[in-house]
Order: sequence, then C-alpha cells, then structure tokens
Amino acid sequence: MAAAEHSDGQLRHAAILVNGDIGATSMRFTPATLAAIRGLGNAPAARAIPAGLPAELLREVLVVYGDLASRTGAFGGVREYASSGRALPIGSQDAKAVLRGLHNGAPAAARFNADLAAVRTLAQQTPPVTIAPPDSRAAAELALRLDSIDKRNFCSDDFGGWVPATLQPIIWEPVTDQRAGRYAGTIGGIRFQADYTAGHGWEIVIYAC
Repeated sequence: MAAAEHSDGQLRHAAILVNGDIGATSMRFTPATLAAIRGLGNAPAARAIPAGLPAELLREVLVVYGDLASRTGAFGGVREYASSGRALPIGSQDAKAVLRGLHNGAPAAARFNADLAAVRTLAQQTPPVTIAPPDSRAAAELALRLDSIDKRNFCSDDFGGWVPATLQPIIWEPVTDQRAGRYAGTIGGIRFQADYTAGHGWEIVIYAC
C-alpha cells in the first residue's frame, strides 16, 4: 500500500504538469513535464505485492495496481506524439490522441483512494497470510497477472484505461520436463510462456502484441 501511494503521488504530480501545458489552442510539454512522465513506473508497487494472497484480496490488490497501470499508460500519447516538445494544435490528430489517453486514465485516478481503502479494510480483516515462495506457481501466476495488466495498458494505441474487475482464468499446460524451468499455458485465453531462474524469478512472455 505504501508503494502504491508513492506511485499515486508521482502520477498526480505528472498530471498537474501535463494539465498546465495544455492551452486553449495548443499543447506543448515542457522538459520538466516530460522528465516527470519518463520517471513514472510501477515496478516498486509490483514487487511489493506478495504471492499467495487469498483470491478476493488478490483481486482488490490487482484493481489498485490496475488503477496505477491505467493512469501510467494514459500518458502514452504524450510520450508518443509530444515527446519532441513541439506544439500540437488542439484540433490535430496527434493532440486528440494525447487527450484520448489522458481521458482513459481519469476514472482510475478518481477511484484510486477508494480502491486503496478497500484493500486496507479487507487486509485488516484477513488472517495472516503465508507468503508463497518465489519459485511457486502462485508467484508465477502473480507475475502473469501483473504483466497482463501492463500489456493491456501499454501494448497498443489505447493508452491506458484497463483495470481488471475479476481474476483472469489461468490454464497451465501439462509439464513435460520440470527441470527445464519452462512452463506454458493461457491467461484470459491468451498464450503465455513462463520461465523460472533461481535468484532472478519468473520471466513472463504473453503473446498478446
């Protein structure tokens, strides 16, 4: 929760800078704004999520992470179309793409505090959790879910806007050689490959884009 609050603060700061750079007829993003956007990242929040949470607590935690990912992805239009610092006329296609992305992140920003409060309340009501070891299937599935959320918010020109409402179904294929440390299956119907390396953790590849 502390890591999520830190990411939230960075996102709110970036949003203030972005809003200040959008005028009535054009938008031009300053070096300070672009630096704030480049500095965004949810890796600390992702690392802070323990594997092995009960299903409903995990779902609510992933909603909070999805809020952060949606808002981070919403700045994708700024990164893609306005990173040169040139002015974009408000009516241009590039400016419309920037604004569409920013709009996508607004709902997640508005509900973030309530979503985080829901996690805190449920966590206080949940018995102590036994954290799953890093090489466990629970840890692999957490990595899969986080990567899937990221891809849905960063892997297209939609620029954010996707937050999981439910836990996507994960189906693992039968393992033929566990010594290889390589596993495969589908998440939400999309194929993935998961490789585990001791000391490094799970490396996830979701074949979505």
